[in-house]
Amino acid sequence: MTSPAPKPAGGHRLTVPPGFAPPPLGGKRPRSDYTTTMTTITTDLAEIGGLLTPGEDLSDLQLIADSLTALAGFEAATISIARPDNRLHVVVVSGPEVAREKLNGLSTPLSQLERDMARADDWGIFKFVPAERRDAHDAEVGWTSNRERLNEPDAWDPLDLLVAPLRDESGRLRGTFMVDVPSDGRRPDLEKRAILGRHAVQAQRAILLALEREELSEQVRLAEAARDVIRRAGRELDPDEILNSLSTGLVDVLDLTDFWLHLSKPGGRGVRTKVYREDFKLPIEDLTNVQFIVDYGQYLWDQRTITVQTPEGAARLPHPDPAAQERITEWVAQHRIGSLVGVPIGSGQSWYGAMILCRGPDKPHWSELELITAADLGRDFGRVVHNSRAYLRQRAAVDSLRELEAHKSRLIATVAHELKNPLSAFRWNIESLPYAESEEEYSEVLTALTRNRDRTEKIVADLATLSKVSDPDHLPTTEPVQVARVLAEVHSQLSAEAPSSDAHELVFEMPADDVHVTLAPGDLDRVVINLVTNAIKYSPEGGQVIVSTRTSPSWFELRVTDHGLGISPEDQDRLFTEFFRSTNPTALKQPGTGLGLTIVSRIVSRCGGLISVDSTPGTGSTFRVTLPIV
Repeated sequence: MTSPAPKPAGGHRLTVPPGFAPPPLGGKRPRSDYTTTMTTITTDLAEIGGLLTPGEDLSDLQLIADSLTALAGFEAATISIARPDNRLHVVVVSGPEVAREKLNGLSTPLSQLERDMARADDWGIFKFVPAERRDAHDAEVGWTSNRERLNEPDAWDPLDLLVAPLRDESGRLRGTFMVDVPSDGRRPDLEKRAILGRHAVQAQRAILLALEREELSEQVRLAEAARDVIRRAGRELDPDEILNSLSTGLVDVLDLTDFWLHLSKPGGRGVRTKVYREDFKLPIEDLTNVQFIVDYGQYLWDQRTITVQTPEGAARLPHPDPAAQERITEWVAQHRIGSLVGVPIGSGQSWYGAMILCRGPDKPHWSELELITAADLGRDFGRVVHNSRAYLRQRAAVDSLRELEAHKSRLIATVAHELKNPLSAFRWNIESLPYAESEEEYSEVLTALTRNRDRTEKIVADLATLSKVSDPDHLPTTEPVQVARVLAEVHSQLSAEAPSSDAHELVFEMPADDVHVTLAPGDLDRVVINLVTNAIKYSPEGGQVIVSTRTSPSWFELRVTDHGLGISPEDQDRLFTEFFRSTNPTALKQPGTGLGLTIVSRIVSRCGGLISVDSTPGTGSTFRVTLPIV
């Protein structure tokens, strides 16, 4: 009986069938009685295997160990299970109380079993390693009987090893069945070996059946728990709530020490992260800052698999870049992580992110079922993310349509209102013409008609321009435009139009002749004219309007500064919307359609530029237009 250091564990003994009396320790059973009793074990073990149901604890294997031990004439036995950590874990001990205390829950490396098997005699299902062939260190580990050895050639040595490796139909090692301390104190002879081996086959079948049922039960448990996690996450629509629900559930289902999740935002821009605990101390950014999650997560999704990282390296699918893999291994070892599982998140052909599932060094290694569950969760959660984003896109589209409908209604109402005033003036003045009593009155009526005609034409022209610069389906042909030439022409035009008596001082700072921006013909002229005339309109007579420029290797900036009325913070929020007029009573006295700045904003946005305003009421305003340089 060999295994390293003990760990507390339970275990129970089951009473053997009525009427069976095991021999006293150290005693002998007559050969005929031994043979007769052993023939009952086949039926007993078959019934035992049939009684085991999914979900039962492995301690039910105690019945198998107790029955075979007693019936086969041995005083002790163990059943060990091969786990994913490449160790054999003792799950059942039959024998003296001291043996159960020392052996139950212990483990030995599979490599130790391999060493012993290389020295073993083949006794069929059982392999026998006499004490003299065993490694001294391996033989001393665990429990050995203190029973005195017989002074006979075939005497059983306390360090003798009699073990049956348990393999399933595929040949995979599932565990071992080991017996120790024969009741007669002798190594089994040929007859006893044959009987022991024949009936041990039945024990093997029952044990493997129990393991398969335990595995199936665990698979069902994990599947149900995983489905519950996904169901709870799927009920949420807000991405943050989905992450909260998922992280809490996974920690419990997969027995995690820490959990970290990354989701790329729609379009792959940026990241959204969720950490299980607020006191999460692992510097995960050491990995994420070198694109570990983004690149490696995408790679894992392309391969449709997961990765397992340990302080020794990658146990499954290493990083394709050896240098990156070395950094991951160093990071895992440095922060004393027992194991780290990277799980890609995706649905169909779309990759959405990755989960990092961490277990501390005191946690068990990952079983194949747990890894399968983790991979399934990545795909299931990918569908939750896919559905959530589809819902959010649909909701955004509905909100956009509602806003568009409301905007259309406001626009129609505003256009009707803006046209109603000049048309009413038209009607009133036309009706007044026949009643003009003098040439002076007649001239005043004609002047009013002309003014309202011009205003109506201005509204219609601005509406046509706004429609043109706002149409995404009919983009204009663009060309490089020399900024200095346009500014010179606008300066000349506005200086000529301004009355000399109250003319504003226009100061134009010209950029270098080689500065060009890409716009539709006439667009830059329209931007500059609208901004400058707007500054003139809301500045006192004789005030100064400054047009300054600044260039960088990639951008050209145009600034139009006045020292006029200024704009309140509330008005600045709506400054570039259609038909907006200032709430300042003084500004409202100036004629205008409220479309000029909207047209400028649409032109600038269409060519990839930016527009902003800095303004203080009573001090003045500065409009900034930034355009990419050709």
